[in-house]
Amino acid sequence: MYNCVAFIAPAFIFTKKDIRMRHLQSFKYVKLISEIGSIRGAAESCAISPSALNRHIQSLELDIGIQIFDRLSVGVRLSTEGELFYQFALLQLRSFERLQSQINDLKGLQTGIVRLGISAELNGIFINNQIAEFQNEYPQIAFQIKIIDQNIMENDLISNQIDLGFFYQPIVTKYLSIIHAFEIKVHAAIPTELYLNNLNRIKFYDLIDQEVLLPLKNTHLRNKIDGVCAKLGVNFNTQLESNDPLLCLKSSKRKMVSFCLPFESESHEYNEAGYKLLPLAQKELGVGYVNFVTSTQGIMGVATQRFFKKCVKSLEKIN
Repeated sequence: MYNCVAFIAPAFIFTKKDIRMRHLQSFKYVKLISEIGSIRGAAESCAISPSALNRHIQSLELDIGIQIFDRLSVGVRLSTEGELFYQFALLQLRSFERLQSQINDLKGLQTGIVRLGISAELNGIFINNQIAEFQNEYPQIAFQIKIIDQNIMENDLISNQIDLGFFYQPIVTKYLSIIHAFEIKVHAAIPTELYLNNLNRIKFYDLIDQEVLLPLKNTHLRNKIDGVCAKLGVNFNTQLESNDPLLCLKSSKRKMVSFCLPFESESHEYNEAGYKLLPLAQKELGVGYVNFVTSTQGIMGVATQRFFKKCVKSLEKIN
């Protein structure tokens, strides 16, 4: 019934015989209790009595031969073995969701959910348009969007909290798999009335006298910009910091220079706001890539696979 038929951890073994439908609700309870940190709080969320939920967990612990939770004076926390069981439970829940999605697909229902993690620099028009177009075609497919940094992305993919990462320059580890990548250039959004000598390759020194809107700190794009500034000894006149430069430029009455990672479809949006997009010299910033990332241990559902293929197809048309 499940792809994963054995899960081995210290002092206990799960076999296919153990993984029955009757455990699905138990997996949900373990996930909820772990996230809330309290059996009483979890019981209130799922409208059962704390004593009934506690008995259910105790019965599960007895059934599999481990103690999942350490009972504390205030609340509970996962034991060492419980941490392993928690990861196992998440995988089983995701596997069952994928099975349901495939069954619904066969029935023509085309339902499902896409859990998407996006690096802050890419939370813009392209991905939002892709989601809107996809839901127009498949209105019963829901989306959960989470803005993430590198550490959160890796953890969320491994623990099956998200299915797919859409990320600028991720750090690849043995737990992550890049399933598609494409080059993207860092651009400067320049007020249309601002004259610069060389429009083909803007350098940092060209912008040193301008008021600047920078990406937020701890994003890869900001780290990249800060690194070049430190190397060249450039200090920008920073007026704003935001990961949504287009929105800020549209809202502000002040004309500023901004750094962004625009897709071709976004150029007219900047033009309408009174800005032109000019590429920054790659000699200073180097080549950057946008990546679709999954977990090497995860299972991508039917809805997520469809959305991923749609995004890749759209990108191939742009490029």
